[in-house]
Amino acid sequence: MLIDVHAHLDYPQFDADRDAVVERANAEGVIIINSGLGTTGIRKTLELTEKYDNVYATLGITPTEFGEKEIDASIELIRDNREKIIGIGEVGLDYYWVKDEEKRRQEAVNFQRFIELSQELHLPLVIHSRDAEEDLLKILKEENTRALLHCFGGDANQAASAAAEGHLISIPANLQNSKQKQSVAKAVPLDSLVLETDSPYLSPVPKTRNEPVNIKQTAKKIAEIKGVDYAAVEAATTKNAKRFFNKILRP
Repeated sequence: MLIDVHAHLDYPQFDADRDAVVERANAEGVIIINSGLGTTGIRKTLELTEKYDNVYATLGITPTEFGEKEIDASIELIRDNREKIIGIGEVGLDYYWVKDEEKRRQEAVNFQRFIELSQELHLPLVIHSRDAEEDLLKILKEENTRALLHCFGGDANQAASAAAEGHLISIPANLQNSKQKQSVAKAVPLDSLVLETDSPYLSPVPKTRNEPVNIKQTAKKIAEIKGVDYAAVEAATTKNAKRFFNKILRP
């Protein structure tokens, strides 16, 4: 059993064959945690959890969303569906797309709302951070909040430091071709790692659509990097994800 802690199966790239994609994952014992973003993504993701036994949900909003009505509506949808989900996210900071300092400050304000929501609902936090790792980790430390750092974009030292502070580092399927992700996987202890695909993005084969079953390739590559058995990676990452989400996840 493996757990893909972060996917976007609600995206239109899967409209033609979503059933087959989920079945391929199910046949290989892969649990999928889908990240629904914004009101439309939240509703679609909740539908997926109703339809597929091996799909669970975290709900959030992209950090680059600044519309107050959309943020308010997303928070209310999350509150209304608290019993149907296992986490808040992805939420966080994005400095790659957001260059304006005033908007970056607003990102932090919006992020704070979701930190408070996770505390209110007693749900763990799944983080998006792009080119903002230093500020984001500072905020999490100030809030005394442990999180799952989706597709961690910082360097190996930052990753190891974040793991030491109790955060989980999520390794995506493009590990096969990313020196940065390989260095992070090497630096972070196995008991602080989880696996994701970020489907349909970050495929192990560049310029192709990614899907949850590809998480097996990530586990094999981590085993190679760390010089351990595949079974050890499977067991550790599954245990880490279950502990973080405080949920019995099963196909």
